[in-house]
Amino acid sequence: MKPILLTIKGLHSFREEQTIDFAGLSGFGVFGIFGPTGSGKSSILDAMTLALYGKVERAANNTHGILNHAEDQLAVSFTFALQSGHRVSYKVERVFKRTDETKVKTALCRLIEIKDEQTVLADKANEVNKKVEELLGLTIDDFTRAVVLPQGKFAEFLSLKGAERRHMLQRLFNLEQYGDRLVKKLRRRAQEAAAKKNEMLAEQSGLGDAGEDALKQAEQQFHEANERLEAAEKKRVRAKERFENHQEIWNLQTERDEYERREKKLEERRPYITDLTERLKEAETALALEPYADRYTEAVRRKQRAEQEHELAKRKSEAETVSFTRQNEAYEAWRAHKAEQEPKLVKEEELYQRLSAIEQKLLEAKKEAEKTNAEHSKKEKEYEAASKQLAAVKDRLTRGQNRQNELKEELKAVQVTADERKKCQTAAQLAAGFQQTQEQITKERANLTMQLKNVEKLNGESESLTAKAKTEEEDITRAYQTLQTVYHMVCETERSLKAAAERADKTQADLRRRSEEARTAALTKELSEKLIEGKPCPVCGSTQHDRPRSAHETFSPDTAVQEQLQQVEALLSEAAALSQEVLTAKVALEEQSGRFTEECPFLQSARVPELEAASSISGRPLDEAFSAVRLEWKQMKQDMLLVKEKVTRLISAHQQTVKQAEQLAERIRYEEKEADRLRHSLEELESLSESRLNQYNEVCGDIPPNRIDSWQASIDEKDRQAEECEKRIETSIAFLKEHEEEKERLQEMKHRLERERLELHYASERLQQVIDGYEQELGTAAEETSISAKLEAVRQELQLLKSKEQSLFDALKQAQQSLNDAKGRESGSLMSLRDAETSLEKAQNDWRLRSKDTGFTEPDQVKKSLLPQGRAEEMKKEIDEFLDTSKQLSANISRVTDKLAERRISEEEWTASVSLLKQAEAESGAAMEEKGAQAKAFAVMQKQHKRFKEIEAELKSWQTQIDRLDKLQSVCKGNTFVEFLAEEQLESVARDASARLGALTRQRYAILVDSEGGFVMRDDANGGVKRPVSSLSGGETFLTSLSLALALSAQIQLRGQYPLQFFFLDEGFGTLDQGLLDTVVTALEKLQSDNLSVGVISHVQELRARLPKKLIVHPSEPGGKGTRVTLEIM
Repeated sequence: MKPILLTIKGLHSFREEQTIDFAGLSGFGVFGIFGPTGSGKSSILDAMTLALYGKVERAANNTHGILNHAEDQLAVSFTFALQSGHRVSYKVERVFKRTDETKVKTALCRLIEIKDEQTVLADKANEVNKKVEELLGLTIDDFTRAVVLPQGKFAEFLSLKGAERRHMLQRLFNLEQYGDRLVKKLRRRAQEAAAKKNEMLAEQSGLGDAGEDALKQAEQQFHEANERLEAAEKKRVRAKERFENHQEIWNLQTERDEYERREKKLEERRPYITDLTERLKEAETALALEPYADRYTEAVRRKQRAEQEHELAKRKSEAETVSFTRQNEAYEAWRAHKAEQEPKLVKEEELYQRLSAIEQKLLEAKKEAEKTNAEHSKKEKEYEAASKQLAAVKDRLTRGQNRQNELKEELKAVQVTADERKKCQTAAQLAAGFQQTQEQITKERANLTMQLKNVEKLNGESESLTAKAKTEEEDITRAYQTLQTVYHMVCETERSLKAAAERADKTQADLRRRSEEARTAALTKELSEKLIEGKPCPVCGSTQHDRPRSAHETFSPDTAVQEQLQQVEALLSEAAALSQEVLTAKVALEEQSGRFTEECPFLQSARVPELEAASSISGRPLDEAFSAVRLEWKQMKQDMLLVKEKVTRLISAHQQTVKQAEQLAERIRYEEKEADRLRHSLEELESLSESRLNQYNEVCGDIPPNRIDSWQASIDEKDRQAEECEKRIETSIAFLKEHEEEKERLQEMKHRLERERLELHYASERLQQVIDGYEQELGTAAEETSISAKLEAVRQELQLLKSKEQSLFDALKQAQQSLNDAKGRESGSLMSLRDAETSLEKAQNDWRLRSKDTGFTEPDQVKKSLLPQGRAEEMKKEIDEFLDTSKQLSANISRVTDKLAERRISEEEWTASVSLLKQAEAESGAAMEEKGAQAKAFAVMQKQHKRFKEIEAELKSWQTQIDRLDKLQSVCKGNTFVEFLAEEQLESVARDASARLGALTRQRYAILVDSEGGFVMRDDANGGVKRPVSSLSGGETFLTSLSLALALSAQIQLRGQYPLQFFFLDEGFGTLDQGLLDTVVTALEKLQSDNLSVGVISHVQELRARLPKKLIVHPSEPGGKGTRVTLEIM
């Protein structure tokens, strides 16, 4: 995992949004996060855990009091990648809003996957938390113990109990896949295999009888059906040949009868066809005369239209002549009026144009004068305002200089000397050490008391578990005895079935003997009845035939014996199946009983109950005996299932209880050792406390420890006041500089406004002189009507003279054109009249010539004789069709008569041929269907037989797999395999951590793992003696925890795939002396080659000077800006 970007706003002392670019800060190596105490360094780690998991570890209820008191909203955003250089990254965003003074609620929460585009993976708090844990494979506890180590969490992994540490390692190293998940996977595979086997058995059962005998029987039935089909097909072919011969004769007879009927019906239409032919001929003559009749009629109409048009054109020409004369007179009169008025109006227009120009200049001059006067007034006001501002600035400048002098005096009064500050710091460090030891003593006493109570509680639980295990053993023994009772009953049932089967075998043999005797007697009687006296017997050859006594008796088949025999055979078949089922159950009970005694050895001494023998069925009839056994077995199966489930359930619960008792005993031993360790630790802490108190009294005996805080508070208050004075002095310097600049600016403005005011005054006077000159030039003309109005009136009169002249001229031209058009139309209409008369004469002559000897005397007669469009063709087609049909019918009658020759059949013969063919085809179809059914049945049987053999092979394979999975499940039972892997991983981490710790302590200390999975220290400087981790000093604990953290981080694979490429430290460096500090920093600087980045959070100045990359955290200002961060690179 590699951090990329962190954004914080509103968290703790952060107010404004601050962004930390880890890509530029970390790289591979060590970097520092530095700032004064309380500046907000640890809040950076809080922001990471809040963004990823929605929690702040050190906050009450994980979120109470995390929002800055001056803000109403908190926002964090964290961008990270699972692998360095990977193109996929993830971004978590969370926004919280205030609900009261300390509580907040989630307003926005989402997880975004960033590839080529952004995809929201989750947008609800629970979903985001779950998805983050899936991505990282770490809970928040794991994250704060191995990745981000906030204050109070650094040494927690070192002091975890064995079981808790193993569980944490399982998650960190993704070992769950070898525990419950592996067991579940094996169980699922075993269930799938068993289900598959059951499916195979069910499928095999569903196939029915699919053996070799069934396959041969299906093949035989298919061949017999094929033979029957061949015989039916031969019969059908013969019937088909006879039918086809009779069908030809019958069809020809039917065809000839039909032709004769149609010929008779056709002759009934001959008179209609004759009349139709005459009407068609008359229409064809009228069609030939139609053009001449049309031209003659059209010529008459054309002459009439020409006469009317000529009369209208003549009257129009006369009217247009009168109109032209009137229009010409009006045009000439207006031309004379224009020539008289136009010169006068032109002179007036020139005069008013000159006066209008002067008037326009006068208006412009007056506007300019008004504008200049307004500017002058404005400048007067600005000048007065600038004078007032200048006086005010000079006053503020004087007062500011006086206040600055006062602040400098106050600063001198509150400054603290270096000796006083050093003395207070030394006292505070010694008092803090003593107080820390006292707190540890109180904590250890409370831990010891709680530990002793815990041991007492665990002993009580152990006694309860022992009693519970004893009770469960008694319940298991009783249930096991019940199981033995069921086993005895199964054995008795097996014996009863065996006895019943023997009786059935004897009954079957007796019935078969009786049946054979009856059949022999019947054959003897039949043979004796066929013997003839004097002829040899076909059996013995004798000619003397003494008839036996049985020959005089009457024999009939004994159906009762046959029915009894079938019933006995059915009972034997059922007995065989039931015996196999009972035998299987008996073997299963024996195996189950053996497993139970293996799992619970105390069952070997359990007393088997004495049971009475089962009731005998030898005296009952055979069918009743079998019914009794069936009923007994049905009830027994239910009892057997219930008792097996009960014993299994009780043993499972007992094993769980025994396991709990063993685990509890192990835990009691561990807790007792822990109590002893706490006693020893308490004694060491009390000795250390006394030593630190003596040291404090020697150095600072004159100052009570309870006054150190007030002394430090006094110094802090003076520092705060001094800082406040310095800030105010700096502010005053800027204030005085700003006001000095403002004074100079206002003085310059006042001089500029004075110049501009005078310039505007002189410009106003010049404009007034120009206005007076224009008014004198206009004189009295300006006092009358507006000059522009007069000019406009003159121009309108001139325009009226010109426009009316033009309109009268246009009207005259239009009248001339209308007169010319009327004259032309009159001449044209006269020519059209002459042409129409000529055309009429020619059309009349053509009509008389063509209609001669046709019977038509007038053009109207031709129109009446014409037929509608297409009717002539229809009539002609109808006549042709009649003639063609008549010829065709005669030809067909002759053709069919020739084909029949002398052949004839009756209707009875034809019906018999049809019936015979249908019967043969039905028999052939039935045989075909039977063959198809038998072929399909044979194919199905082949397929089922093939599948039957495949299932047999698959069942063997699945059973092999089931046996292997059962063995694997027994091996992986519980978490034994996972615990083994966790212990191996812990050993590997401890070896790596020991190597790192040896480098940091000059090979003095090594970390070992004890038999209970806890850490112990080996002190090689004291002969390799082993010490508990609680005996380490603060600096030694830090070095040990650092070594473990480095080793753990180097081996962690997030989700088993991605290396952990960073972690943060937020405490511990203050407990190291200068030499150890140099050693630790040197070791951290070497991490660049290990592809691991370490973030160090501290206020130690020596550490700050050593690290090249630093994130500086600036504290918030009271009532002002929040915490700010800056990047510093050497």
